[in-house]
Amino acid sequence: MTTTDILYFILVAFVSYFIGTINFSKILAWQTKHKDITKLGSGNPGTMNMLRNFGFILAFATFIAEVIKSGLTCLVFKLLLPQYDQVIYFVSAIFLMIGYNFPVWSKFKGGKGVACLAGIFLFSNLWYVAMAWFIVCFIIFMFVEYGSVISFIYTGGLTIAYTIYVWLAKVQYAWLITIFVWALFILILVRHHSNIKRLINHTENKINFRAHVVKVFCHKKGEQIIDEQFVDNKPEKEIIVTDLQKKEENNNDSEEVKTEINIEEQNNENNSDEEIIIEEENISKLNNEDDTNNHDEINIEKEMPKENISEEEINKDKNIINTDDSATDK
Repeated sequence: MTTTDILYFILVAFVSYFIGTINFSKILAWQTKHKDITKLGSGNPGTMNMLRNFGFILAFATFIAEVIKSGLTCLVFKLLLPQYDQVIYFVSAIFLMIGYNFPVWSKFKGGKGVACLAGIFLFSNLWYVAMAWFIVCFIIFMFVEYGSVISFIYTGGLTIAYTIYVWLAKVQYAWLITIFVWALFILILVRHHSNIKRLINHTENKINFRAHVVKVFCHKKGEQIIDEQFVDNKPEKEIIVTDLQKKEENNNDSEEVKTEINIEEQNNENNSDEEIIIEEENISKLNNEDDTNNHDEINIEKEMPKENISEEEINKDKNIINTDDSATDK
């Protein structure tokens, strides 16, 4: 290998890396929604996070843009430097994936590279297998709710297929191309290490891909499709203001509920106090009535013997008078 060859490879690696740092999920999320995709959902600037937050249309647009960017870049270098054929193609692919996964502009925090690797295979010599396998995985995704599993199935299947192809077709430098292809797949696995842990722990996030697709393609005529990308196109400052307003409204609602509760409690306390006062008045009235009854009985008892005495005295007086009368007659 001459010095010129080395310079070509360095140039290809350098340009591919910086093209790879272009992230279409960030661009589309900001241009259509004025939102930062890295602050939404999982925080990953990729197709799956776009699907969760903005729906199928924006997610599919992101996927297509990444496929064209990565595949076309590798193909252009292959056509410009035909003497290196498959080798230059996959050297460009390696550095393009590194640029996408570890962009210097974003503190080396990028996407996971599934769409990029899909583009690399879709523009390769095995493009027809990559296209057929994409359709198969698309259908499987309708029934499997784990996006990471579909990513492994798609990229892993194409890695195996391309390895078989280069050896059966006796491609020049087949051993080197095999290393490049498997390095790309290992890079995918490394970037999905958190997903693999969640799959083992049965805590991986699910995606209802079929519902997203049905909402876009299986709607009735005249029915409006309500998708995330069509809802309020407001900048982040306005969104923050509306969030604060919502918080204030919630606080006002909670204060109103508290005041209502306090009023009810005060009414209950007043009612209970009135009941206690009424009961005390009733008790005092009853006590007074008992006292008056007792006094009446005592007075009656006192008066009764007086009446008895007066009748006896009257009888005695009558007897005395009668005796006096009889004595005078005699």
